[in-house]
Amino acid sequence: MDWQIAGHKKQIEFLENALKRGKLSHAYVFAGPTGVGKKAIARKIAHELLGSQADFIPDLLEIDGHEGIKIEQIRELIYKLSLKPYSAKYKVAIIDSVEQMTIEAANALLKNLEEPKPDTIIILITSNAERLPKTILSRCQKINFGPIENSVEASDEFYRIFRNNHLEDKLIAAYQIAELETGEIKNLLDSWLSVLQRELQIKASQTLAQKILQVMLSRKFLDQNVNVKLLLTNLMLNA
Repeated sequence: MDWQIAGHKKQIEFLENALKRGKLSHAYVFAGPTGVGKKAIARKIAHELLGSQADFIPDLLEIDGHEGIKIEQIRELIYKLSLKPYSAKYKVAIIDSVEQMTIEAANALLKNLEEPKPDTIIILITSNAERLPKTILSRCQKINFGPIENSVEASDEFYRIFRNNHLEDKLIAAYQIAELETGEIKNLLDSWLSVLQRELQIKASQTLAQKILQVMLSRKFLDQNVNVKLLLTNLMLNA
């Protein structure tokens, strides 16, 4: 299976083997710094399990917890998980920023983790696993993800995709990079500019000059209130 995700090679291999053997855990904690691709990997697992790459999948349930997670949200999620899958074999739930749960919400989730259904998989995403109750951590398989900005392999892979002509690869990369923090995206674009400028010094060309201009414009617009995913998609398609 081609994950099209840069970095985290060991984690991806581990999950890929579990998928192939049908040995996925009923619950995972994806722990690591913000913006390293944890959610992208969680969604990839969901898409593989549910057999769909669509933006909307009835059997994929998500909670964005950046502004907090209340017990009502967890109760609604648990209810939906109790229903039979709509069109797939499984139901998959992804809870982002799960450390933002209230105590009541955490207790409601814990009860579900203690009595998991065989056709459900829950992925908890956190940048601060220490804030999760130990009772929840003990009932999930924890996978740690390191900082992607420190991975030379990941940076090189993104740049390779940026420079090639495969449309699908570029779109996937744009969506993955959009998951990063703004500062991390800026650092990535700065590194691209540095490499492109060195290449231009070695051999000047209009194509390289155009790529540099597009990256510089994208870097500038990041400081404004823009749709980052759309901005990066445009960069990948036009540079």
